Amino acid sequence: MNTKKMRAGGLAVLIAATGAFGLTACSSDDGAAGTDTEVSQEAAVDVATDLETAKAAVDEALAGDDWAQVMLASDVDSPTVKYGLMVMPFVKTDAAERVTGTVNIDGGNYTIEAVSAATGQTWQIDQDGNISEAAE
Repeated sequence: MNTKKMRAGGLAVLIAATGAFGLTACSSDDGAAGTDTEVSQEAAVDVATDLETAKAAVDEALAGDDWAQVMLASDVDSPTVKYGLMVMPFVKTDAAERVTGTVNIDGGNYTIEAVSAATGQTWQIDQDGNISEAAE
């Protein structure tokens, strides 16, 4: 009787392990495909980090107050008010030739543009975090 219990228990463990391994294998395939897609999109938008960092700075400024404009500047160490504008610290990376310096906010809506130093393409991010190529 103990032998039957041990065999049944061993078989249950084997089935559970096989199922877990199968699920792990399937999930890693899905994850790899998603990662490849994300990497491809990131490679196409080389200024995505600049856009996302600038958006985070603007969102931080808007969390404290409603501003009509937020300035992004590399010469400040912390958020400060200058000339009636909220000035947020922001330093672009070498990937960007230019990033919008003064962001206009209209009813909570805004866009920030960055020009790729490598390709010259202009990309934009909106208040929802959607990145797209800017229309000329």
